[in-house]
Amino acid sequence: MNEHAPLNRGPLTGLKVLDLTIALAGPMCTQRMGEMGADIVKVEAPGGGDFSRYSTMAGVTKFGDATTFITLNRNKRSLILDLKSDAGREVLYRMVKDADVLVQNFRPRVASKLGIDFATLSAINPRLVYGSISGYGEDGPMKDRPGQDLLVQSCAGLTMNAGRASGLPHPSPLYMVDVSASHLLTEGVLAALVARGITGRGQEIKVSMVSAIMEMQIQELTSYMSTEAPPTRSESPQVSIWMEPPYGIYACTDGHLALAQVDLNVLAEVIGVPVLKSLKASRPKQTDSAALMQWRDDIYNAVAAKLATDTVAHWDELLTEHGLWCGPVNNYERFLSHPQTQRYLTTMTHSKGGEYRTVAPAIHFSEQPAPALRGSPRYGEHSREVLLGAGLSTAEVDKLIADRVAVTEVEKA
Repeated sequence: MNEHAPLNRGPLTGLKVLDLTIALAGPMCTQRMGEMGADIVKVEAPGGGDFSRYSTMAGVTKFGDATTFITLNRNKRSLILDLKSDAGREVLYRMVKDADVLVQNFRPRVASKLGIDFATLSAINPRLVYGSISGYGEDGPMKDRPGQDLLVQSCAGLTMNAGRASGLPHPSPLYMVDVSASHLLTEGVLAALVARGITGRGQEIKVSMVSAIMEMQIQELTSYMSTEAPPTRSESPQVSIWMEPPYGIYACTDGHLALAQVDLNVLAEVIGVPVLKSLKASRPKQTDSAALMQWRDDIYNAVAAKLATDTVAHWDELLTEHGLWCGPVNNYERFLSHPQTQRYLTTMTHSKGGEYRTVAPAIHFSEQPAPALRGSPRYGEHSREVLLGAGLSTAEVDKLIADRVAVTEVEKA
């Protein structure tokens, strides 16, 4: 049995994927396919490869590579190949002949300059499914701007949907745009594979980060374009300007409680704040922006004053008993120790860092076993193996390594 054959009999077992991506959105897309059984070869450039190997979070260095890399590149093999060289491109062309999927997230026109664009590669393998992620698309005035998550959030208006009017814009601390774009590209690639089963031909799937964040905001953007008086931020710390109060987070004596969509009349009875009933009945017109902002603040302040008098557990139990949607605000320590969370965690082993706890794959198939997981590859760990597996002779592989067209873990220094 091939030691590096797909580790499970998942729904994508037998699928061959070439991963030419870096950072987050692309690697998460291909990792998802690897978790479903596909054989993923991560093609990295000489000189260090994917920069996320070195982009540490919280100073974690025990794995050699950063956690930003090991969490997005499990179930992959690493091939270091110089695609700027003729010899490197010829190797990729040979691999494309047998590949099912190729995913890249180069800036617009870079793939064409390298000679690895869809038109070139589909001529070699008409069945190839080719996935592309860009920041802002392949045309338009922003096509060459860097597609970084915070920058895209800021560009797309999301950061003005929460917080205080007098405060700074309020971005998400997560790489939410990257994650969304990765899921969209995965969906597109899988749909194209289904279509290939019918037509016999592959196709190119394009996803931009800005289109991903626009889809995430489809309710807000459509509402904005459909009203003459869109909401704005007020002085209360709002979670979303688009949700009616008291939607938000409130301080209690020992922590914080989140309130979702709740009926103000019911809430008034349950917590003993009758003014909420009159406030609900006196909602200003949407076009009276100043009065509406004050109304939102009055509701927030009335609820906040009451919830500040008792514990999170007290209010959580009381509100839940009356069918009001709420929940404690946890930090990571409390969340990760909660019994509900344990089923979604797993233990993996890294060749350098040893055993570590991480998040398990989120998708479960009723007819497939739980996926076996392999830690992220070391830089160039599988270069020789992948090249030999692609049909190159030992002499050809040795020459590529000697010419620094390919790099193995041993030769990288």
